[in-house]
Amino acid sequence: MSEFQSNLITLNDVINQQYFFNIPIYQRLYVWGKEQIYTLLDDIVAAWLENKNEFYLGGTLVIERAFNKLEGIRYYDLIDGQQRFTTLWLISVVLKEHLVAYTQVDTKQGKRQRISFSIRPQVTKFFEKICEDLPASLPEAMQLEDALQEIRAYFDNYSDKRETLDKQALSEFILTKVQLILTTVPKHTDLNKLFEVINNRGVQLQHHEILKAKLLEHVNPQEREAYALLWDACADMNGYVERHLKATTKLDTVALYQKELDFKGGKREQLANAQAVLDELKKIQQTEISQSMTLEDILNESTTFTISENDVSEGLDSGFPNRVNSIITFSMLLQHVLRIYLQQSMITRHEDIAKISDKDLLFIFKKYWLDEKLEENDIKEFFELLWEVRYQFDKHVIKWVSGEEEKQHAIRRMRINYNNKQETTYLQRETKDALPDFALLQSMLYHSQQMTTQYWLTPLLKFLLENQPDRTNLLYLQHLDNHLLCSVADEPLIKRTNRFLQNLWHEEALLNAKDSLGRQYENGTQYPHYWFYKLEYVLYLKLKTANSQLIENFRITSKNSVEHVTPQNPEQKHDEIPTDLLHNFGNLALVTKSINSEMSNKGFSIKKVEFEHRYKGNGVSLKLEEIYKNDHWNEYEIKSHQKQMIEDFNEYLNMINAKTLALVRKT
Repeated sequence: MSEFQSNLITLNDVINQQYFFNIPIYQRLYVWGKEQIYTLLDDIVAAWLENKNEFYLGGTLVIERAFNKLEGIRYYDLIDGQQRFTTLWLISVVLKEHLVAYTQVDTKQGKRQRISFSIRPQVTKFFEKICEDLPASLPEAMQLEDALQEIRAYFDNYSDKRETLDKQALSEFILTKVQLILTTVPKHTDLNKLFEVINNRGVQLQHHEILKAKLLEHVNPQEREAYALLWDACADMNGYVERHLKATTKLDTVALYQKELDFKGGKREQLANAQAVLDELKKIQQTEISQSMTLEDILNESTTFTISENDVSEGLDSGFPNRVNSIITFSMLLQHVLRIYLQQSMITRHEDIAKISDKDLLFIFKKYWLDEKLEENDIKEFFELLWEVRYQFDKHVIKWVSGEEEKQHAIRRMRINYNNKQETTYLQRETKDALPDFALLQSMLYHSQQMTTQYWLTPLLKFLLENQPDRTNLLYLQHLDNHLLCSVADEPLIKRTNRFLQNLWHEEALLNAKDSLGRQYENGTQYPHYWFYKLEYVLYLKLKTANSQLIENFRITSKNSVEHVTPQNPEQKHDEIPTDLLHNFGNLALVTKSINSEMSNKGFSIKKVEFEHRYKGNGVSLKLEEIYKNDHWNEYEIKSHQKQMIEDFNEYLNMINAKTLALVRKT
């Protein structure tokens, strides 16, 4: 082979043409985490549910290393696209029998995995055991083990449908409709030069940048720059929007923050108002145009230049975290804003979008809005709404904040800081968390919902736009969460959230906790993770009321492993319990994979000692804190715990309903 060859292939082609793949020693280890894995899974499942004829996985670059003519087998080294391709193979491993022909093959030399790992031969052996459903664990395969755990959790807890996924139908879609471009590199290619080209590839223009250009075409050229600056400040999701705007303009953000406008019987800072910000940007622009200074003017200029906000911040030990990351992408934010815009529009033919999807941003905007004959004012209104939504998003919605040890969710409010040395004022974010209960509930929703959609954000953002800050934020989100996710409604989440866009305080018939926490599954690992996350929040509020010290270190973090307190395969025969008790919600807890592995098949008394020694009071699970108060763990204790959890859950639902009713009557 003397030249590059590219072919569009499916997994079925991989099977029929007898392709095998190796991760060569010069490749980095598998590094994908939950977010990347769930994004890929969400995209595949969405394409399957929409009955699409194909799903493009992307490009995969390989070099052919050997061809076994006798068996017709071709062996390739994967040199680019490894993370996606490996994840697809891991998905096939989890789906097991439906894709077994892809995961491994019977050859004359015995069973052979479709993917092998030169860098870690023992990893290949580890996967041989996994594919045979044999127990296996390996420190060198920790990231791959975690990925398998995340994929299993995804299929067991698909959050947008009440019923479980039809794995056989999904597998058929993956087998025949998932396509990738397989580019084969000549055997004698200089890989050093090839990698240099791969690593230096230009970054493609992002979809939201194309959308911005399309929209700005409709805006008067004299105003276009101001609206573009507004958009650009919003587009950087890492950090805070007022800092981004200040970094690229001469806008006096402090003055706009100090000035207030009348809003809903109270006050709201002008910085939150897009029109006020645009007016100031236009004034700055006009001033710059009118000031045409000569060289002599510049030399004679006696103005004292003040230090900028960013310069001040960098020179001070403000205590502000070095890194702040958003829980959603800018493309996702744009689609949340579009939903609000379409709902607020006076044109009755506007309908809600069918889904939120990063990769379909341009298609969604075209189908639901851009295909109409848009006026300049329509575009301006969208840009202004984008600023106001982003401002409220930064003010009231959790972000990933880097602490001393790890990232955690937090809401950090703005304040004016005064620098005595420079005699300047600037806006700074607090280092103390604002409204921890509100942040914790958002964190619960974030971890329990699909990462690539977070549909609950749309009605919350609309509520924040239209109501006075802090007065009812927490109660509204509690109401939204209960009626959106603890109700009998079973339509897709985007349809359910649309009802709250029409009426923010919309109500559904709530599920009794006996139905949600009392349901019996074939295996406890199939229990929807949402109920575990939600119960942690309920217990947190209960313990907070009791002034318990257990909540001091408590945070809701990503967990993907259902722990059976009495294990499924106990080491001791006398620890065995009936199946209905084993998979009862009372006998289950959601924990990290590492904790689950540590607890393993040990009996209750051993687990209790280990939990009290290593985890008690560390906030790993409030449900487990309740469980390990018991001295024994038999039928009576399991059923009593189950009953108490149901009572706590129902008490919380009733309390929020009563508070909501009182508020609605008052207003």
